[in-house]
Amino acid sequence: MKKILVLVIGLILLSACGPRMYYPKLDWLIPWYVNDYISLESGQSSQFRARLARQLDWHCRTQLPEYAEFLRDIRREVDDSGRPVTVERLDAYKIRLTVYWKALILRITPDIADILYSATDEQVDELFENLENKNREIESEFVAPPAQKIIYKRQKRMQKRLDFWLGDMTEFQLQALTDWSLQFESIAADRVVHRRKIQAAGRHLLESRTTLDEFETALRGLLTNTEEFRTENYQRKIDVNTQRTLELLAQLLKTLTPKQRNHLSKRLESLATDFDQLSCDPASKKNRAKVESPG
Repeated sequence: MKKILVLVIGLILLSACGPRMYYPKLDWLIPWYVNDYISLESGQSSQFRARLARQLDWHCRTQLPEYAEFLRDIRREVDDSGRPVTVERLDAYKIRLTVYWKALILRITPDIADILYSATDEQVDELFENLENKNREIESEFVAPPAQKIIYKRQKRMQKRLDFWLGDMTEFQLQALTDWSLQFESIAADRVVHRRKIQAAGRHLLESRTTLDEFETALRGLLTNTEEFRTENYQRKIDVNTQRTLELLAQLLKTLTPKQRNHLSKRLESLATDFDQLSCDPASKKNRAKVESPG
């Protein structure tokens, strides 16, 4: 179920094509994605689509305006070249993203619970078989290859993301990226172990369903406290990698060329404007009109 959340956040916040291309299509993209994991029966599918429509309306009205403001807060800091963005400020933005994530989880948990509560034994088997197939895919791509290949592909993935936000990087910035990739602690194997623990707990919940209220409460606890399934070593690696990544981003932001700063500022404002245009909140539309007609 967390995969649904990843899809929503990923398409909205990280897509290089912009949210205007994907967000209006989530009403059919998400069911298509869900069907990769569990085949819904006719009644379940109708219920799922009705609930999805309500949640997308909520998300459009209440969350998109916050995403737009979030991006503009970053843009204002980027535009102030006299005050470099610090690791502490980047960490604060990370915390804000976590708040958005948690709000989305809490909002949709009752709907997920209702759908899963009616799942048959066959559907439960299908769901966890497909989740295990995904685990194996992760192992094949991120655990099994030689360490040097994993490091190289990690660097290339990050460089692609940074190129989108910054444009062409300088030699100094590329070296900083290389250093980051070499220092990054591999966590793919830990991630798969973590996934399997959560999935085992989820399967236990489904196999011991009693009342809907009890199931929803237990599912909410599982989805909002996945960190509890991390080993101490896995958590340590996450903390170290997070700190190193924030330090990399802070270093890159301190070394922006005027062209890169302008590129980043425009990217941030463009995505914020996309959220304004997609928002169902009248105040957001009004704010967008002011931006477009400053006079």
